[in-house]
Amino acid sequence: MKLNPFSKKSGYHARIKAEHAEEQRKLEALQAEVAEAQADFEAKQKASADLESRNRSRNWTDAEVRLSRARDEAQHRVNDLQRQIGEQERKVCNLRAIVDAPDKLEQSRAVIIDLRHRRGILQCEREQQVKLIAKLEKRIAELEQRITAETQSASEAIAATDGDFVLPETLTRFDAELRVARSTLENVNGKVRTFDADIAAIPGQLLEAESARKHYRAKVEEIELFEQLPWDALARAAVSTCTVSGYGRREDEYTITIPLDYVEAARAKLAAEMPAYTGEA
Repeated sequence: MKLNPFSKKSGYHARIKAEHAEEQRKLEALQAEVAEAQADFEAKQKASADLESRNRSRNWTDAEVRLSRARDEAQHRVNDLQRQIGEQERKVCNLRAIVDAPDKLEQSRAVIIDLRHRRGILQCEREQQVKLIAKLEKRIAELEQRITAETQSASEAIAATDGDFVLPETLTRFDAELRVARSTLENVNGKVRTFDADIAAIPGQLLEAESARKHYRAKVEEIELFEQLPWDALARAAVSTCTVSGYGRREDEYTITIPLDYVEAARAKLAAEMPAYTGEA
């Protein structure tokens, strides 16, 4: 689901994009600053350690004290910048979730359709391999019967002859074909096991993709809501209500109960937006 291009917009999503870009720039600046601070700390730490190693006395010199303080201050600066980076990363991540939600929703829908399509293909290919297994098993049974009969006939011939005996060509050919058929059957059974494993994994993958779709759909619907909310009217209602019954109320909050008809209609529309697939499900 993409944002409705025909509805009246407040510029919420565009504003979040701009805010995300600005916060990302701040994050990159902090990362560059902490890299410099880390290099400064390491240099001061090394200088302090070198000076201490040259001092044979147990008493610290003024230079050692100054370097130690400078080292500690540099370390504190690194720690403070790393804390700021952590906070900034969370801020950027939260904004990116809003910025990326429409594209992520489309991607999750595409994954669901692709998984359903892939399951249909795998099931079809597995069915073809199962048919091949049946043919191979039938041929193997026939060959085993023919070989048994030919072997019995050859045994009787050997017993009846006094000279050299040559195995019948048919027995040699049947035996070679049987080995090939058994090897082929083993390979095909391996393919079926692979298909079974791939097919068995798809329900879990679909569940994960559907969970992602619901998450991003909720985020997109929230964006659409913020794009269309009558903020001026809401603010006036919230402030006015607060002046009448201020206890426990805030001017920046206003609770609205949605009529049940709208809820049911929204539920039906959202259900209808499930990714469609006409192949094997």
